[in-house]
Amino acid sequence: MKRNIMRTVSAAALSTVGLIGIGAATADATTATPDVPHAAADDSAAPAEVGLAAAKFYFFKDDDRHGGYAYVTGSDRDLRNNRWLSGPHKGRTIDNGTSSVNNTTSHFVVLSDHPGSCVGPHYYSNAHSSDNDLSNNGFDNKASCVTFR
Repeated sequence: MKRNIMRTVSAAALSTVGLIGIGAATADATTATPDVPHAAADDSAAPAEVGLAAAKFYFFKDDDRHGGYAYVTGSDRDLRNNRWLSGPHKGRTIDNGTSSVNNTTSHFVVLSDHPGSCVGPHYYSNAHSSDNDLSNNGFDNKASCVTFR
């Protein structure tokens, strides 16, 4: 009896999720959310995203979240293998090239200066925050390691 009740409740919950679209993720470069800027004509800003897909830590080549972007969804101890996804530096490594960031995750994120060991100077990003100029923190063009906590 308990199993039948649980199956019924689970089926109702799944039906409700499907009807109202909870958990659906879409990408549209022409629409912006408060956390992620819209893509400019030169595709230098991150695309707007909705729902679970927005839980990313974005790196931007230039101040004010411009010049190209890249992102991670979890810790990465060596950013030398990550590439800019847009902008004039598309395809080049993001290592030591980040000037602004946008944290759309619910995690505290730490950027470090040295790949692999993640030691040296650090930059701290609170969950759901952004920084349009890392030079005011002494961390412009220094990110080589990212740790989610």
